[in-house]
Amino acid sequence: MATKHDAGTAGTRVDHDAEDSANPIESSHPSGSGADERNRDEPGDEPNDGPSERTGGGVEHDERAERIAATLRPVRTPWAVVIRSFAFVRKEVVEIVRQPRLLALLVIGPFALLVLFGLAYGDDSLEKKAVFVGAQDSIYAEVLDGYEDQLDEFIESEGLVETEAEAVDLLEAGEVDVVVVFPADPITSVMEGERAVIRVLHEEIDPIQAGAVEIAARLAIQEVNATVLSTVAADAQAELRSAGEFGDRFMQLADDADADPDSAAAAATADLSQLAAALDGTAVVLGQLESADPDTRSQLDETRAAVAQAAATAEAVDAGTDDVDTAQLADDLAAVGDMVSDTVVLDPDVLVRPFRSETENVGPDDVTPTDYFTPSSLALLLQHLALTFAALSLVRDRRTGLFELMRVGPLSSIEIVTGKILAYVLVGSVVAATLIGGATLTLGVSVAGSIGWLVVIVLGVLLSSLSLGMALAIVSKTESQAVQFAMLALLAGLFFSGFVLPLDTMRYPVKAISWLLPVTYGIDGLQDIMLAGDAPARATLIGLGALVVVYGALAIIGLTRRLQREDES
Repeated sequence: MATKHDAGTAGTRVDHDAEDSANPIESSHPSGSGADERNRDEPGDEPNDGPSERTGGGVEHDERAERIAATLRPVRTPWAVVIRSFAFVRKEVVEIVRQPRLLALLVIGPFALLVLFGLAYGDDSLEKKAVFVGAQDSIYAEVLDGYEDQLDEFIESEGLVETEAEAVDLLEAGEVDVVVVFPADPITSVMEGERAVIRVLHEEIDPIQAGAVEIAARLAIQEVNATVLSTVAADAQAELRSAGEFGDRFMQLADDADADPDSAAAAATADLSQLAAALDGTAVVLGQLESADPDTRSQLDETRAAVAQAAATAEAVDAGTDDVDTAQLADDLAAVGDMVSDTVVLDPDVLVRPFRSETENVGPDDVTPTDYFTPSSLALLLQHLALTFAALSLVRDRRTGLFELMRVGPLSSIEIVTGKILAYVLVGSVVAATLIGGATLTLGVSVAGSIGWLVVIVLGVLLSSLSLGMALAIVSKTESQAVQFAMLALLAGLFFSGFVLPLDTMRYPVKAISWLLPVTYGIDGLQDIMLAGDAPARATLIGLGALVVVYGALAIIGLTRRLQREDES
C-alpha cells in the first residue's frame, strides 16, 4: 500500500510539473492553483513560510521576464535602422579587404585600362596618305611641288606615279590611303564646256573614315579650282601694276598724248583694257559683300566709268576719227591717273579666295583626344564596376543561404539595399579617386571645373549604377545571369551613351535607352566639369537623381517580394 501511495504521489507531482513547464508565467505566480495543490497533496513537504515571501519572489521574476522580452523585441527607432544597415557595410568591405587580389583588381585594373587607352590612342590616323596619278612632266607635277603647303592641310602626299594600276597596287598593299587620278586631257573637257573629273579611290570600310575621305577630297578639289582661277587671274594681270604705278603710267600717257596722240592712244587702249578687267573682278567681289564700305564701292564705280570714258576716247583717236579732240584724251587719261591711285585693285589670289578660315578655341584649353575620352572612360568603368559588384553580391547572398537568415531576422529590404549600396559607394569612391588622380598625373588630364561638382557626379553615377545592379540581381537566378546582365549594360553603355557616337546622331525611340543608363549622365557631367570647366547641366543632375530613386525603389520592392515568396514556400 505504501508503494502504491508513493506512486500516486509521484504521478501527481509529474502532472503538476508538466503544467508548470507549459505555463512558466502562471507557475511562477504565488496564487497559482498548481502551487496550492502541490502543497496540499504532498503532506511530507515542509509547509510554506508564508504568502508574503512567495509574493515578493514572484514580482522579481516578472520584472526579469519583462526585461528579457524587451531585449528580444525588434527596435523600431531610426538609429537602429542605421545600425542594421551599417552591418552590411562592414560585411561587404571586410569581404573585399580580405581578398588582396580582388582589391588590386578593383583599384589597379581600371586604372591600368585607362592609362593604356590614353597612351595607345593617337590622332595620326586622321592624316590620310595619298598618291597622285599623272605624267612626271605634266602640269600636275608642278602643281604638287608648288602647292605642297596647301595640300598638307588635307592629305600627306606620297608623290606622283605614272599609271593608275601602280597606284591601285599601293592602295591594296596598305601603303597609301587614297589614290587621286588626274584627268589625262583636262583642256579638251573644259573647252567642250564640261568639268574635268578628278577621281579619288579609297578602300575605307569605316563609314566615318569614308566620309572624312570624301570631305577631304571635296575640299582639295575646291582648292585646286581656286588655284586654277588664281593662276588665270594672275596671268591676266601679270602686266598690271599696283594702283600707284597705274596712276603714274596714265599720267605719263597723258603727257605723251599732247606730243604723239596716236601712239599714246594705242598704248592706253591695252592698259585700260587690263585695268578694266581688274576693276570688274574687284567690283564682283565687293558686290557679294553686303557690309562693304559704300564710299569704296562709289569710288570704284566712278573709276570704272572714267576708265570706260578714256578707253572710248583712246579707241576713237586710234581709229583716226576727225571729230575727236586729242586734248580730250590727255584729260581723260589724267583723270584716270588721279582716280586709280585711290581705288582698290584686288590681288588675284584674294579675288578667287576672298575668305579664309581662322579657328579659335574660346574654352579653357585645347582638348586632345586623350583628354576628350578620359571622362567617358571614367564614367563607363565606374558604372560597370558598381553594377557588377552590386548584382553579384545579392545573387551570391541568395546562393549561400543568407536570404534564409534575412527572413527570420529583423532586417528589412530597405536596410539590406541601403547597407550594400553604402558599402560599394565607399569602395567605388576609392576607385574613382584613384582613376582621376592617375589620369591627372599620368595622362596630364586636368580638372578644369569644381572638385565639389566632380564628387557629386561621381557619387551620382555610383549610386544609380548600384541601384541598377540591385534591380538586375532580383531578376537573376544565377551568378552567370547576373554577369550577362552586367555585360549587356556595358555594351549598352558603349553604344547608347555617347561614348562612341554623339547622342545627336541617334533617333527616337531607340535613343530613349540612353537616358536609362547612368553612364550617359556621367559622361555629360564629367565632360562639363573636367574639360569645359562648367557646372553640370540641371538635366544631368535630375537624371541621375531620378535613376537612383527609380532603380532603388525597384530593387527594394523586388527584394521584398522575393523574401516573401521564399517565406511562403
